[in-house]
Amino acid sequence: MAHRPAGTPAASFRWLLGLALATIALAIAIPFAPVRGDRIDVDWPKAGQAPEPTVAMFMPYRPLRLDVDLACSVVASAEPGDSFTAFSSFPPDSDKLPNWGLALTVRDRQLFLTTANQEHALGGAPGTDCTYQVRASEHALVAGLADGRELVRVDTRVPQVAAFVTELPAEEALGKVAARAEADARFQTAPTPLKLGLMIGCGLGVLGCLIAGFRVFRSTVRPRDAAEGPRRWVDAVWTGLVATGIAGWGVLGAQTVDDGWFLGMHRNLDSAGFAGDYYMALNAAETPAVLLQHLFAPLFQLSWAPLVVRGPSMLAGLASWLLMLGIVRLLRRYTDAPKVPHWLLAAAFFVAWMPGGLGLRPEPFVTLCLAVSGYAAVRAKLTETPAWLIVGGVAAGLSLTVTSTGMLAVIPLVLGLVHACRRLEHTRTRALLVTLTLAAMTVAAPIVFVNSGLGGFLDSAGARFWYGASSAWYNEFNRYQAVLGQDVAVEFTFEQHPFRRLPVLLGIGMMLIVLVLRLRNRQDSTFAGPFGWPFAWLGAGLAMLVLTPTKVASHFSALAFATALVLAFGLAGLPRAFGRERAGWVVRLGALFLVTLLVSVSMNGVNSWWGYQRLGMTGLEKPLFDGVPANPLVILATGAVVAVVPLTRRLPPDGASWPVRFAGWTAIGIAGVALLAMPVLTAGLLGTAALNQYGRGSWSTTAANLHSITDSTCGAADAVRVRDGGTDRSLTEVLAGQPGPAIVDWPISFWYPCARLPVLADGLLEPPAVMVVAPGGYRYDGDLTRSYQPHGGVFAPITEVAEYRELPSELLHNNDPDLWGPLLEIDYRYRTDGFEVRRSTAEQPGWQRGPGYATKEYVGQDPPS
Repeated sequence: MAHRPAGTPAASFRWLLGLALATIALAIAIPFAPVRGDRIDVDWPKAGQAPEPTVAMFMPYRPLRLDVDLACSVVASAEPGDSFTAFSSFPPDSDKLPNWGLALTVRDRQLFLTTANQEHALGGAPGTDCTYQVRASEHALVAGLADGRELVRVDTRVPQVAAFVTELPAEEALGKVAARAEADARFQTAPTPLKLGLMIGCGLGVLGCLIAGFRVFRSTVRPRDAAEGPRRWVDAVWTGLVATGIAGWGVLGAQTVDDGWFLGMHRNLDSAGFAGDYYMALNAAETPAVLLQHLFAPLFQLSWAPLVVRGPSMLAGLASWLLMLGIVRLLRRYTDAPKVPHWLLAAAFFVAWMPGGLGLRPEPFVTLCLAVSGYAAVRAKLTETPAWLIVGGVAAGLSLTVTSTGMLAVIPLVLGLVHACRRLEHTRTRALLVTLTLAAMTVAAPIVFVNSGLGGFLDSAGARFWYGASSAWYNEFNRYQAVLGQDVAVEFTFEQHPFRRLPVLLGIGMMLIVLVLRLRNRQDSTFAGPFGWPFAWLGAGLAMLVLTPTKVASHFSALAFATALVLAFGLAGLPRAFGRERAGWVVRLGALFLVTLLVSVSMNGVNSWWGYQRLGMTGLEKPLFDGVPANPLVILATGAVVAVVPLTRRLPPDGASWPVRFAGWTAIGIAGVALLAMPVLTAGLLGTAALNQYGRGSWSTTAANLHSITDSTCGAADAVRVRDGGTDRSLTEVLAGQPGPAIVDWPISFWYPCARLPVLADGLLEPPAVMVVAPGGYRYDGDLTRSYQPHGGVFAPITEVAEYRELPSELLHNNDPDLWGPLLEIDYRYRTDGFEVRRSTAEQPGWQRGPGYATKEYVGQDPPS
């Protein structure tokens, strides 16, 4: 080795090791450090006002504490035979009240308590100047008198609250019935000065480890090929072309399925102070996946237009391309690996990146972290500078704060560390490198726990795992079923499109072909060394996806960087590998059969798209071009035509007959044509759809994105006409004239940037005024957010306290019933401003947790399957 770690003095070694261990210790201490939490008290009625029935939708459904006071005179003064509700936490006629709520009912001058599906007689009033008290906390509900006499004790959770209701006339109820609840705002926490100090110390420690690593692990290795001047210009030109393609895809590209879902998290961040699930899982915090919400919050304050919020993912895509190009340049300068043409690298990039690289899902940013980790591992190997692995450690740590698939970024790092440690001669040097790298990964700690402590993390993870319909590791095939279109729910049919299947299937196929070739020649393989590392990254990544609890096909996009390199390196290296590895007819015909099969399966699917991407689409829900591109004979013929070109050139002999070589080149030709054709075909479909909409004077997502470049737009709301009471207005005008916010169901909310979503903060749900309901096949997904079961719908309390009136509306020039649903005006049964909120703060240990709400006792159900 050409660097100096072996000569590092013992004292310096101890200082460096101490720095790394101290950084790790600070990171471990951060989640245990105290936090400052909000206490939210809700008082009904407002001071000096008479109690009136009031909507009070708590989120989560159960407050941390509920206290109710009722004057004995209410019971004593009742007429014989009278029956009325003195207090209830749901409307008295609600089906949920007996089991989930709390009611105090007067019947024939007797008081009855109803909760947990049981009724308890509290008897007649002992006088007129006493007070009944109900105190519900985490462990029990106790009903008694203010003088301390206990009448009933019930072992139950705090009742759910959707409203404060009394049937007493306001003049009679004044001063006689009141309630106070402590809302469950467990995730509204902020760091204390001690915690801030620990986080700053950890950050400085990570920075110190990076600097120390590059000072210790120096290299004098020089590249084999130093002629970089002209090539830099070529790289720059191709980068410009790729950047143009990314920008064009930003305007034209399809939304991802969960764009609307993540939009709700981002839009509520400023109001709540934490990134919650917003639509389901009781708005549980997204801890540890918090980096993106906080990183892009300032940008999203500028505009919620789809093209604007796509900006970060587009930049992540460009950065991933630059890192791909960086690896190719490293291989070009330091090895004799096969040259990868720019056109091939660009085609592979777009095929792998386009399906999931745009929008608000986290995969583009996991891809970027994986790219940094991979680049660092390759550079550490080729330049013999292990300090680059510390950079990979930072990237891996950041990736863990993005989403569960962020663990994929650890793969190149681990493989790079294994290789580096084999090359290092001294045990203490290996220990120092590993410890510095682990310390660099602790950059995750101050990000994950920037506001939360260990308790908040456990509450968050438990709730999202419980309500999130998580699948066990042995259900991994569900992810592949979604890609292949077998037995999937309607919300995942869009993933049957060929451009989503091709990178996954062809990447796996290329990996298998290279594996066979690698096993045949382990010493002098074309794919030995860093040129073969992406294949290991992809294989290990696919295996690691088994551990992610949700089995949606979108997670494949987190491997886009490794997939793109596998496709590009595979096609660039196979011509040499077939000859060097002495691949005969079995290997080459096997490769031809596998590639033909996978391309055929990729193309053999319907032209299905999500939501408004269906507008104007030709051949919708049908095989592309009547299934011709999926015909194996057509695929073979296309590959054969392409294979003739290289075989007419003078190629080095590889010991195989002309028919065998032709089979190998045909396989390469089929894969190459598929890579080149798929981005063009996909963009052509979406572009044709936009032109079809333009021709009929209709709104399209592409037109909305183009319009947002030069002017403001309210997206689809501009194209919706609402006809009510003789008026004809756009939905944009309706939303602007409403006194309250608007619920837009998450499947379509991405295209309604002007709609102000209800605030979820202080453990309460802001009452919305209107509701834009998801249409057709997406209606079920929207309805889940307004359902208590199975996924803890955030807007479920609305169904208990409101009625809906449909406003006649239509999406102009739209004949697809799956693209517009009802527009509902929400009419609340009670007033919505009859209580007041008091906020205070208190310091609490970082490990403190709230009452468990990821349990059967909380919602009365087993975890959703």
